[in-house]
Amino acid sequence: MNSLILTIQNSPNVDSISLTAAIIVFIAFIIGWVVNRITLLRIRKNSMQVKDLSTIMQHTLNASNNYVIKLSMQERYGRNMHGNFLPEEGMSYDESLEYIHPDDRHLYTEALKRLIKGDKTTECLFRWDWSTKEHKGEWHWMRDIGIAEYANPALKRPTNFFCTLTDETERILREQQEQKMTDRNRKIFDQSLVGLAFYDKDGKLMAANRKMREILNFQTENDPYYYNNTIYDMPTFREVLYDRQAQELYFCTKSVIIERGVNCYTEMRLHPVYDEKGELFFITFSIRDITQERELYLENKRNEARIRQQNEAIQRYENELQYLMENCDMRFFRININERICTFYKGMSSPVLRLNFDELIEHFVDSPFKQGLREYETYFSVQRTDLTHMRPFFKESEGLQWYFIESVPFFDENGKMMGTYGVVRNVTNLIEKQERLKEETERANQSGLRKSTFMANMTHEIRTPLNAIVGFSDVLPMMTTTEEKQEIIRVIMNNCDMLLRLVNDILAVSSLENEGIEITARKVDFAKVFADVSTILAQRVQNPEVKFISENPYDSFVTVIDSGRMQQVITNFVTNAVKYTQQGHIKIGYEYQQRNGQNGLYMYCEDTGAGIPKEDQSKVFDRFVKLNDYVQGTGLGLSICKAIAMSCKGDIGLTSEGVGTGSTFWIWIPCERN
Repeated sequence: MNSLILTIQNSPNVDSISLTAAIIVFIAFIIGWVVNRITLLRIRKNSMQVKDLSTIMQHTLNASNNYVIKLSMQERYGRNMHGNFLPEEGMSYDESLEYIHPDDRHLYTEALKRLIKGDKTTECLFRWDWSTKEHKGEWHWMRDIGIAEYANPALKRPTNFFCTLTDETERILREQQEQKMTDRNRKIFDQSLVGLAFYDKDGKLMAANRKMREILNFQTENDPYYYNNTIYDMPTFREVLYDRQAQELYFCTKSVIIERGVNCYTEMRLHPVYDEKGELFFITFSIRDITQERELYLENKRNEARIRQQNEAIQRYENELQYLMENCDMRFFRININERICTFYKGMSSPVLRLNFDELIEHFVDSPFKQGLREYETYFSVQRTDLTHMRPFFKESEGLQWYFIESVPFFDENGKMMGTYGVVRNVTNLIEKQERLKEETERANQSGLRKSTFMANMTHEIRTPLNAIVGFSDVLPMMTTTEEKQEIIRVIMNNCDMLLRLVNDILAVSSLENEGIEITARKVDFAKVFADVSTILAQRVQNPEVKFISENPYDSFVTVIDSGRMQQVITNFVTNAVKYTQQGHIKIGYEYQQRNGQNGLYMYCEDTGAGIPKEDQSKVFDRFVKLNDYVQGTGLGLSICKAIAMSCKGDIGLTSEGVGTGSTFWIWIPCERN
């Protein structure tokens, strides 16, 4: 370099252009080297980023539990790119169609056609058969997102398809279960025996069930009168909801809505629901038509008035008897021991009859007075009062009569008994009236007691399921888990069923007292009827310790009979058995049986429950009879069964060896098998 510089310095003739060129070349070399280094660094950095991105994408695919497959258009063959959705060797397109549900194949083929026609991406949902894997014969819902790859952008047809598959089975099944639960809750809501409705925070009606529409007389499914007006504008609430603020309300009132012709007595409950911030979220409203219940209450009051009238009549009878005792026609008598003569007087100075002792004795029938007349001085030495049954002294009546006899001894100045005197009264009418009084009193007391007990039982029996239904209905929206909701719904359905059976029993007893049980015989296949009712009754036996057995001996049993009443009888039998059976079995069945030369249907219910004492078996079919007051019920079911048997000219009974041996209730109805 020094020599070059020296040469340049010593060579004034060197061209300045050559020097400049050399410098430029040197600078260009330096710049090229720097650019090359920068480019290499950038390439290395981009490579690292691509590698990191590839790693991230791989981890993402692994974490997402997705599958990626590549489908070659030329080979019509698919291979796994990620995951093991297809076999290791891959699968042809035609073979893959066999694994897709027949109803979904057109969705998959149409998605591929859209890619072929030029769509950038497509999406479809189909069911894939995993029978080649662990889940044999199980369909999985797969969501497919497809992307087309073009080897040459100038070509219009893609060369490959890349499909990302996601298993949506769990989500879809969960949504189906939620939809099923929603439909079930909606059905329960719509079929409730109590009118139910939901209002938003502004008081606008959101939904009303069938009973609500029935009570409030909706003219259409979405009656504009109720949907356009708020709950604060309703006639019943506009006076109690101050400042249009929802509040907890529970009251009974007469509901009158002139616009819809509503005029009935109702029981209402208004319950506001708040969110976690304490702000009003929505309002629940329940209504129950208590017009009939009020009529029952008024009827009970009328019954009490009739009982009071009967008691007043009894009091009048007592007063009449008191008057008769004080003013009845009586006879006075006087006995002379020395003469052994008894003289009767209408008045003290008017003798009407004289009898000697032998004649007098013949009037008494197994009475102490009869023996006393034979030992007169001993027996009548003290004052005697007795009621005796004897032949009449006078011609006032025939047959044995009841007489009240009171005798007082009298003595001479020496203390020697001279005889007796007293009164004798025919109290036969009085005794008969007393007996009638006892019977009427007992009947009135029994009637009042039975009716009071019945009304008390009805009040308790009806309010028990109603309180459960209303209470658990309020709790239901607050449940968070499916198990809790199912349990609440089960309790509500059980109480609805209990309330329905109570109402049916009350209606049956009402018809029984008014015009008797109505029997409508029709031609039916009782084997099918029995199978259907057995399926329903099996659901009522919820105790795992009790096995429900149904014996249907015939494939077909065509006869003319009131199948509805027979279902009512066997339902009452099974309901009774469920109450008293804690373990063992409950078995129902029937057979074609002949009694007293006549063919008929014999139906029975056998249980291994508490059994029935011998002394109580004769009264279990009486009305209002409950052998165990701690077991729920009204004592009407078996009496209704007896009335049905009598109306059908059949027979009913039970067999039980006593307490702890179980029992079998049966009914026989005359009929002919066709």
